[in-house]
Amino acid sequence: MPDPTLSIASPASANRPIEVGLFVPPSEIPHLGSISSWNDLVAFAIRAESLGFDSLWLADHLLLDFGPDKAPIGCWDCWSLLAALAAATNRIELGPLVSCTGYRNPAMLAKMADTVEEINGGRLILGLGAGWHEPEFHSFGFPYDHRVSRFEEALQIIVPLLRGEHVDVQGRYHHAQNCQLRPRGPRPVGPPILIGAKGPRMMRLAATYADVWDSDFIVTPLTCRP
Repeated sequence: MPDPTLSIASPASANRPIEVGLFVPPSEIPHLGSISSWNDLVAFAIRAESLGFDSLWLADHLLLDFGPDKAPIGCWDCWSLLAALAAATNRIELGPLVSCTGYRNPAMLAKMADTVEEINGGRLILGLGAGWHEPEFHSFGFPYDHRVSRFEEALQIIVPLLRGEHVDVQGRYHHAQNCQLRPRGPRPVGPPILIGAKGPRMMRLAATYADVWDSDFIVTPLTCRP
């Protein structure tokens, strides 16, 4: 007879230990009217590591602007902080949650990720997404149109590069010619790829490229069906 303690709703793989991470938004806190300094952030990371947390996550935003009635919210650069925190910690995993591929050349983003991998000894989880806050795209001069199509092309460059392949892509939005990552970080196939997704096309891309899926708390089985 089947084991009554097991069910489809709770497969054996779900019995693995739970890992707990902390989200550290590197941005101004509106109700406090301030932003965490580097000294604050590194102290937070070291303390989180000493307390046994498994991972630290940073938002990847440039300038959050929610209209004329509210002051814009400033942000530190996510990848500069990730590199610095990689050098300041020893065990805890680090990652962007998630890094917007629309803000950086995809081949360069893969290079940045592998460099952070080298700094922290293979503790990066590479979170990727298409972005959502239109005003900051315009503020910093990045195109907002066709975000998912641009994201798909970016994945066709980022993922193979991190997996150790040569890349030749002449796409509509992105290009890479005879590109490869040299030298390589400590993991020959690079970091795990996390994709933030909830729409049908993004869910299909997550199923194709991601090792880990991330979404917000309003997603239901019906709304996230590929």
